[in-house]
Amino acid sequence: MQTTAKPKKTGRAADSVDKVYQAVKELAVEYRFKPGERVNEVELANRLGVSRTPVREALNRLARDGFMSFVPNRGFYARDITPEGVQELYELRAAIERAAFRLACQRGSDADIAKAVAIWQNNSDLGSTTDWAKVAEADEAFHTAVVKLAKNERMLVALESVNSLIRFFRRIDLESSRRRGGLYDEHAAIIDCLKRRDGETGGELLERHITLSSAHAVEVTKEGLARIFFGRTG
Repeated sequence: MQTTAKPKKTGRAADSVDKVYQAVKELAVEYRFKPGERVNEVELANRLGVSRTPVREALNRLARDGFMSFVPNRGFYARDITPEGVQELYELRAAIERAAFRLACQRGSDADIAKAVAIWQNNSDLGSTTDWAKVAEADEAFHTAVVKLAKNERMLVALESVNSLIRFFRRIDLESSRRRGGLYDEHAAIIDCLKRRDGETGGELLERHITLSSAHAVEVTKEGLARIFFGRTG
């Protein structure tokens, strides 16, 4: 029996799906869809000025990425928030970064290590008017740069996926009084290990630096829900 290959997407169609995916992903990252909310595909397509087809494809991709869930015959729903889920994501991030740190100490050149360190030191000033959103961006960029030093593409892809899922909570975590007290000292200790290429000690420090306790995961989750549903901060 002869089969007919499916036609490939045209460049324009693929671009359209990618653009819709990025636009909807940004909304999902920032929880513009409330947890458990059903996503109205027609409304979303109208909002973005596209047909339902690229919206459906984008939502399918986001479901695979963990930002949505799909219920047959009912549609797509925004991801829920639970303390356990937040804690699991941070545990995964810690495992990836600890393993990558050891490799970074072995494989990173002195020049590349200096560039990674500069990302944090040049973009994370602490003062009376500290912009914690910018600190969070610098924090993510620095940690990502360290993982890049490991020269392991799969680790990097895995971290970038986790980073997208926790970006909303990362800012909340860094703004908390618990984190503010030790953030800069912890980074300084990790950077010192990186410069000395002490992968074991640095990896341990990094894991402790990242991992959330159960109690703190509950605090971060509660604050996240307050911001999503009531627009409250602090």
